Order: sequence, then structure tokens, then C-alpha cells
Amino acid sequence: MSKETYSIPKGVVSRVDFEHNTIDLCVANATDWDISTAVLTAITGQQTDFEIKNAVTSNPNTQSHAATVARDASWAVLKTSLENLYNQNLLNNSAITDEEKQALYIHDGSGGGGTPAPAPITTPVVTLVSEEISVLHVVYADSATPNKHHKPANVAFCEIWGKIDVPAPTDPTGCTEHYYISRSHEGIVFDATLRSKTFYGFARWVNKNGKFGPCSGIFSALIP
Repeated sequence: MSKETYSIPKGVVSRVDFEHNTIDLCVANATDWDISTAVLTAITGQQTDFEIKNAVTSNPNTQSHAATVARDASWAVLKTSLENLYNQNLLNNSAITDEEKQALYIHDGSGGGGTPAPAPITTPVVTLVSEEISVLHVVYADSATPNKHHKPANVAFCEIWGKIDVPAPTDPTGCTEHYYISRSHEGIVFDATLRSKTFYGFARWVNKNGKFGPCSGIFSALIP
């Protein structure tokens, strides 16, 4: 078995994305990945505390030195729990697929490979196609080659933030849904009650080293 590793981003915005993505995936796959309810209860509570304090520092009307200190202290607690989660539950877990490992920023840490790929510099060009009831297919291309429906070299997946129904979000922070699309034309399945509502989304490329590129503009489609 190869030795797996991961890395936690250092930037404020990047680490929010990281913790949010990781915890969402762990909650959704807790049974299959053998993550206990106690572990998830503790880390989701810490996540809520951190995200509340981070929101205060992100607002020009409420940010202050004291708020920043409180945010950083909360992040230190959550970061330790994330490290324990990776070391005890996620690394070398045979129940996690290669695609899921890419979404979790898990990679081979045994060394001997080439130079890690740099972060993508292009954006996904996404079209949402309806072919059956309650499903939108994500057809993507790259902004550098918009006529070809494939990912750039070394990219693992297209990460999508989404929001259903109006008002339309102005950026990814206004989205509540999250998807990892590894192949063009992959489908997103919606509940039947959401038919005829509008799905809004933003997308970015994430490479095999867990580095991500810039965010696309907004795209949308009616859920069939």
C-alpha cells in the first residue's frame, strides 16, 4: 500500500473551502467510511463555531483585531480535529474511491514522482443539459479550448457550487450545494419537488495535487 498524505491550505479563503468540502463529504459517507457519530458531532460543532467567527472577520462592518484572534483560535481547534480525522479515518481507507480521494486532496506521499503540477490558470466553461426528468448533465470544456469537452492536463475534477431557485447568487459564497464532476456529461440528480426551479452554479478546476484554479462566471438552467 502506498503512503498517502494530504495538505491543509494556509490561506483564509482556501481553508474555509477545504474544511467545508471535507466535512460535507465525511457526513455524506460516514457509514461507508466508518466515521463515528461522535467524531462527526464534535467536528461539525467546531465547524459551525469557526464559520460564524470567520463570517464576522469577513464583514467590513464587524471585523476587528479581537474578531481575528477569535477566528484564528477557533480555526486552530478545527484544524487539529481535521488532522485527526485524516490520520485516523481517511488516509489509506480502502472504502474511499480514487475520485473521492481527489476531492479530499489525498494523494500519494511516497515520493519519487515528478514535480507537482501547478494550480490551474483556466476556468471551466459549463453547459447544463437536460435529457431526462430531474437530472441536469454537466457538459464542460476549458476556457483555453472551449470547443473540446475535456479537462486540462493534470486536473482531477470540476468542482461546482450550486444554488436552487431565486434569488441568483452573486458568487460561490451564496451557494448551498456542492458537487465534484470528474467526467463531462456527468449528471446531477435532483428531488422531483425541485422540477421547474432554476439551478445556478459556479465552477473551478481542481488538480491532482489538490490545487484549484479561478472560479468561472455564473451559469444556470431549469431543472427538468
